[in-house]
Amino acid sequence: MSSHTVTERSAHAHRQRSIFARRPVLTGIAVGVATLAPHAFLPAQASVGYAGLIIALIAGVYFGFAVMNGSTRDQLVEFNVAGLFALAGILGIVVWPALLPIAYFAHALWDFAHHNRWRLPLVAIPAWYVPWCVVIDVIVGTGLIVIWRGHGLI
Repeated sequence: MSSHTVTERSAHAHRQRSIFARRPVLTGIAVGVATLAPHAFLPAQASVGYAGLIIALIAGVYFGFAVMNGSTRDQLVEFNVAGLFALAGILGIVVWPALLPIAYFAHALWDFAHHNRWRLPLVAIPAWYVPWCVVIDVIVGTGLIVIWRGHGLI
């Protein structure tokens, strides 16, 4: 048996044991709330900076999937889309904070696009990742609107 086969089996077994894979909505809620929680305590400008950083980080994960599983085309698509979300993060920090919750909701749509019931030619990702990330995006986007309205940012 080759070491490649053992590695594949080990990775598959790990995915099956992962709490994220077994409970994507529940763990998505937990991660979404944990990601949002600091915004309740941060000064307004730090909250905006944190939100901009996190949306860029979240979008970059799909590029990672493309590097692991995708073609050169998939890598180019995901790299460029991640760059657009990073740009939205920068513009949200520098110009208009309301762009950041919009970016989180837009990222939820990007998650749905990868669900591939629409048969879009996008990189393959684990099935559990779509609902997990959508839940996080919606919690953070909605929470930012609520918290930032209280801070007078939007």
